[in-house]
Amino acid sequence: MIIDVHAHYYPRPYMEFIGRADVPSPVAAPLDQQSIPERLTLMDSRGVDRQVLSVSQAQPYLSVGADAATAARMANDLYDELCQRHPGRFSIFAALPLPHLDEALDEIERVSQRASVVGFTMGCSINGLQVDSERLDPIYDALNARSTVLFLHPVGQTDVAFLEDHNLAWSVGATFEDTTAALRLVYADVPRRFPKMKVIVPHLGGTLPFLIDRLTRKGGSATIEGLRSFYYDTVSGSLDALRCTQHALGTNRLLFGTDYPFCDASEFERHLTYLDDADMSQDELDFVRGRRAGELLGIQ
Repeated sequence: MIIDVHAHYYPRPYMEFIGRADVPSPVAAPLDQQSIPERLTLMDSRGVDRQVLSVSQAQPYLSVGADAATAARMANDLYDELCQRHPGRFSIFAALPLPHLDEALDEIERVSQRASVVGFTMGCSINGLQVDSERLDPIYDALNARSTVLFLHPVGQTDVAFLEDHNLAWSVGATFEDTTAALRLVYADVPRRFPKMKVIVPHLGGTLPFLIDRLTRKGGSATIEGLRSFYYDTVSGSLDALRCTQHALGTNRLLFGTDYPFCDASEFERHLTYLDDADMSQDELDFVRGRRAGELLGIQ
């Protein structure tokens, strides 16, 4: 089974409710123009059995708790309806109405028993709140108690001066978000304090593999041990970056992803085929493409 752990879906009613009807742009996400049947045809043509869907940068992080809760319920219910219409083809990393803790804990309780929900997603920051904040410990505790998965995703730091213009907030800023969110979790000792919560960091861990020696020298062995407790999706397409990640973090920590719809059809295929060019045995390749994700997410 081939499982794509990094894929997105943007239901129009939800996007309009949160005021993000302009997301995603056709330029950035050409495959967003596809219908669900067309998406499934593309998946079938490349042998992708299942996608795990998440809201990407369109998190339900609204200022009023009741509104955020309504948005999260809407997104999760629309995703669940899609899963029901296409059994076995889609699963969900459910959205949470953060930073509103009571509402988020209620949503975890509401959707945790759904067969479609295989984990939860969180932005690399939450309206300025960083992922190492003690305020989020009750969320991590709830996910840890359920031995479930937390999938991180950049939110687009467009208000950072050095990332202004030229689409830098996404072309490089997103990978900085991946990097810093993972490090914040490690420095806050989250892997040790919540060992049953499995964390997936997107985009090969951002810049982590490239900086691993520098981080180890400055942070000691605890840093590398913490980072190697996480999982990393293979969204990149760069064989050099993939090999660097294999060496720095381990092939056994990799999970296949495409970042659909932020690619065209040829790039979608490349996300899968470039794994063939890495130094993996057939068993390792099968592991990365889906076997480990199936074990991690309870997908058979």
